[in-house]
Amino acid sequence: MTQPTNSTKSSELARIAAEAAGTHFSSVQFTLTHGPANGAPPTPIIDPDKEDPNGWPTDFCHFSVAGLSMSISTWPSAMSAFSGRVQLGPADEPGPRDTYSYYGHAVPNPGFLNQSSRKVEVLITLGTAHWSPTYREALMQALIIEKLTGLAAERDAPVLHLHTPVAPVPLSIRAERGDGSNERLRDAIAPCLRFSIGVDPQMSEARLDFETELAALAEEYGFGLKLNDQRFNRVRGEWFTIRGFDRERYRQARSRLFPDAPVLTPKRAVIASIIGPSRTGTTAAAVAALRERGIGVLAASISSMRKTTFINLVLPVDAAVQETRSQWSGGWLDALPILSGGAGEPDDDSLIADWKVAISPAMRCTYPPSSRQTGATFTGRVPYPIWLWWQLPHRTVDTPTLLAEVQAALQPHARRCEIAYAQSRLCRGDLIRGRAKLIVMLSQEHRDHAAVQRLLTDATEAAQHRIRERLPALGQVDPSKIRLRLSPRERWLTYADISA
Repeated sequence: MTQPTNSTKSSELARIAAEAAGTHFSSVQFTLTHGPANGAPPTPIIDPDKEDPNGWPTDFCHFSVAGLSMSISTWPSAMSAFSGRVQLGPADEPGPRDTYSYYGHAVPNPGFLNQSSRKVEVLITLGTAHWSPTYREALMQALIIEKLTGLAAERDAPVLHLHTPVAPVPLSIRAERGDGSNERLRDAIAPCLRFSIGVDPQMSEARLDFETELAALAEEYGFGLKLNDQRFNRVRGEWFTIRGFDRERYRQARSRLFPDAPVLTPKRAVIASIIGPSRTGTTAAAVAALRERGIGVLAASISSMRKTTFINLVLPVDAAVQETRSQWSGGWLDALPILSGGAGEPDDDSLIADWKVAISPAMRCTYPPSSRQTGATFTGRVPYPIWLWWQLPHRTVDTPTLLAEVQAALQPHARRCEIAYAQSRLCRGDLIRGRAKLIVMLSQEHRDHAAVQRLLTDATEAAQHRIRERLPALGQVDPSKIRLRLSPRERWLTYADISA
């Protein structure tokens, strides 16, 4: 990103050179799995050799939405003899039914400077009803993703993370306690988008300019805008409202921009994973190319792992298209005609012209039950979000195993428990640190807010205690090295270091 005169760019470049000199790994190895959501992360077909100290995955990402799921595991590799920046192909071994796996290598971008960045986190609201997107909504969401990430690209700011749909933030009232324990319970998912970018902490003007442009976009399109609250004694999960959702302005903009798009909810979708060396502007380039060809975005999970970017998009399939293609992998320029049915000419000068794409066959979508206001239904059968934060020594318990233990610990309290999103990374000190959001439907049915809150709190505390007892035996890890927090309140994850 652009640096001021007294910048940290020299120190960043020195750090990159030191990293390159201190390791014999020249590429990133990864596995990718697409498939239907069954409540748990898909098991990768190709599992790294964990007997090898360098074979343990260092980064992991999973997301599940509309009955579909995707998982990625990455770890360093010494392999360098392959053409291009990315090598990608189907796994040799067949996986479970309706599961599609890929295996590849990528050369990371060593100049992707985001280690010293200060994060700006944004929450966008695209509606107030439950999440049930139409083809028109998908196109509108693609446009907004393109605009938001384009603003970041104009300032050479990396997109650190983007995810949609996510849980909404309930409106606070003055009578609530400061820790949020009396706030209205949140829906598990809603038509909301959450993303973060890296901004140099010494460039306050660039941050202010970015936020001003965000507010202008919100005014133009009518979407709601919140920024992470960075005032003293505020934590992640607390937001500062810039603009509320304007239903009428949003509806007018959507009708003006996409008057001919169907208002039907897609019944089928494909997962497209677009992979390449991390660069600023890549997300905007990918989504813009798809939108120009009439392809919207139902859901997205975008992040960089080991300086390699994974743009995972759930794309609706045209209802008129009946044939189902098999899984496919290849270059971006070849993928565009496949995704768009041959519409438009690929741009050879695109930022991602040298990237690779994995496309799943068309799979059936299912949309979860939800309420406009959680806890307000007559049955009480409402999905609730639960957040998880953990820190463990590397090479002890991998993330899929940990998530399976969390689901098992919650099973006595929930009739259903799904992993909606999870990501873990190797951090300094040889530690794996991660966050996840689970969606649970309680075994006991209650409509009363206080009763449900007590049930959620009791369930997470009991499950947290069981997990901490199980982990030492699973990974031969010192119990004093385990940091884990499971909570129905995202803001409470801040206190993970002192959880019992």
